[in-house]
Amino acid sequence: MTNALTKKALLSLLAASAVAIATPTLAQDYGRQGGGPGYGHGGGYNGGYNGGWNGGGLNGDQARLAQRIERAAYNGRISRREAQNLRYQLEEYQRVEWRYRRDGLSNWERRDLQQRLDRIERNLRDDRRDRDGRW
Repeated sequence: MTNALTKKALLSLLAASAVAIATPTLAQDYGRQGGGPGYGHGGGYNGGYNGGWNGGGLNGDQARLAQRIERAAYNGRISRREAQNLRYQLEEYQRVEWRYRRDGLSNWERRDLQQRLDRIERNLRDDRRDRDGRW
C-alpha cells in the first residue's frame, strides 16, 4: 500500500511541476507592441498573425495574402511559376520584417513593410489577370 501511495504522490508532484514550469512560458508576450492582441494565429516570434503593432495589421495582412496566393495557385488562377515567385517575395518580406522587429518597428519600417505587402498584392492581382500559360 505504501508503494502505491508513493507512486500517486510522485505523479501528482510531477504534474504540478509540469504546470508550474509551463505557466511562465504561456504568459510570455511574444514581441507584441503597441498593446494590441498578442499571440494569435500560431505565428511565432512576432506576436502571431493576429498580433503585431496595430492589432492585426501587417501580420494579418501577411497571413491573408499568403492564403490568397495558395488559393489562387490551387484554383489554377496563377501558374505554378507565378505562385513560386509570389511565395519567394513573401519569404523575403518575412526576412525583412524579422530584421525590423528585432529592435521594434519605427514608423518608417512600418510604412516600408506595408508598401512591400502592397507590392506583393499588386503582383498577385496582375498575375491573376495575365493568364500566363493558363486557359
